[in-house]
Amino acid sequence: MISTLEIPAHEVKNRRELAFDLPPHLARMLLDYANRIAPRIIGRRPDRLFVNIDGTAKHSQSVALLIRKTLRKRLGIDLTPHQFRHLSARTVLDAEPGAFETVRQLLGHTSLNTTVANYTGIDSARAARHHQEIIENTLASAPPRFGRRGQQGSRRRAS
Repeated sequence: MISTLEIPAHEVKNRRELAFDLPPHLARMLLDYANRIAPRIIGRRPDRLFVNIDGTAKHSQSVALLIRKTLRKRLGIDLTPHQFRHLSARTVLDAEPGAFETVRQLLGHTSLNTTVANYTGIDSARAARHHQEIIENTLASAPPRFGRRGQQGSRRRAS
């Protein structure tokens, strides 16, 4: 069973709905929160993920502050929710240089130009690392006769 976190368009800056499939273990945790934990505190099942003790929706700035405090306390890092977006983009682009369309969709950008403008800064370094990995993987899986210099079959023929 796939669970999806959906963010309606009216809650997104560019007014585009977002949807993210959740790993099963995370979906179970969120359901446990909504069905068991939150009702004990607010007296009913919440209709939102982040709610105040009276059941009203938490303001986005409050959620951002809670995220920062939790990360600082538990991991010793200072990271804002917006920086999570940058980290997500970097993770995708480090793994697959040039995957700007994937990043655009992940971040919900309307225009590919926005994505490219914000994330091209170190793309040549990413591309070079990726290229080197391709070469190393190709050499590692090549038959011995096509290996590096000094190995069988690497001698040049006389013309």
